[in-house]
Amino acid sequence: MKKTSLAILTLTAAASISFAAETAAPKTIKATIPMAPKVNFDFLPEVVAEVSGKKLTKTQVLQQLLPPAGKGQIPKGVTQETLKKVTIRMATQFVQATAILDAAIKAGYKPSPELAVKGFNESLKTAPAFRLEQIKKGLAKQGKTLESFLEERKTDKAFQDQIAIQTFFREKVINKYQVTTKAAKAYYDANPKAFKMNADPKGSMRASHILITVDKKADAKTKAIAKAKAEKLLALLKKDASLFGELAEKESSCPSSAKKGSLGVFKKGNMVPEFEQAVVNLKTGEISAIVETKFGYHIIRRDAPKKATKETFAEVKDKLQAALKQQQVEQALKAFVKKITDAAKGKVYIK
Repeated sequence: MKKTSLAILTLTAAASISFAAETAAPKTIKATIPMAPKVNFDFLPEVVAEVSGKKLTKTQVLQQLLPPAGKGQIPKGVTQETLKKVTIRMATQFVQATAILDAAIKAGYKPSPELAVKGFNESLKTAPAFRLEQIKKGLAKQGKTLESFLEERKTDKAFQDQIAIQTFFREKVINKYQVTTKAAKAYYDANPKAFKMNADPKGSMRASHILITVDKKADAKTKAIAKAKAEKLLALLKKDASLFGELAEKESSCPSSAKKGSLGVFKKGNMVPEFEQAVVNLKTGEISAIVETKFGYHIIRRDAPKKATKETFAEVKDKLQAALKQQQVEQALKAFVKKITDAAKGKVYIK
């Protein structure tokens, strides 16, 4: 699926969490260089905004904009006009976030550790499989699991507020929208260009490799050990070439190991000379002998170039259904939030 053609559809149902996060407290502007001349906060009243009996004060705004880490300064070059726009946005976000959280609480979604656990788990149940996998991988990089993340965050007030809002959104808005397979297929059939995959550029190449890293300044013994490991892997591949992807995942020290060794498409000049020449000399599907470069020892397989194709409906079905649903949900949430904030009659006092 082309990213540009379906940019509006890239959000998933799990984006309700992001939407809730955007309605949380105003973001801190990190600043570490001297304040520009003539820029000041004289335009801010003592009460910047209020809604439902809650107030955002000038002091609170300054604490957000001028944190201790920034030594009480904002970036040089920031104009008075820009500073005013930032504070108006902060005040508007405060009004919106407060109104939404109040509405959620009144509807029975009071923030608590119990709701945080329940709401978070419910969001995982309704998230598309591919999105859930992305979340798990992201946490794994931080050495965390879904369980450990939830245990760590469930007592955090900001997280509790976020999940309360998310649960409120899900049960009052999101769950009302579903995209059937029939509707997704109709979209797929009506937008064929959106699912076309371009062929590889003329003159480009594709290859996968297994890299056994060794520093070019390493001593002879270290290099010999690394090369011996590469030779052992090559011997296995000579017996069974189908093991390439599996061995790349387990043994390669290149980040491409996450893609079974695939480096994707590249042009001449993109790779170091020794590597590129080895690829040029290979036929499609053929595996090289050991190739030494400044990175270490490589076992290279030349891969077939990709021709222009079209993703099948089966390949895009899940993501397309999730994206089409989110398109509907996004519009509904905006209307829902506007209704709540309008009813709350919040005020921003910046002139």
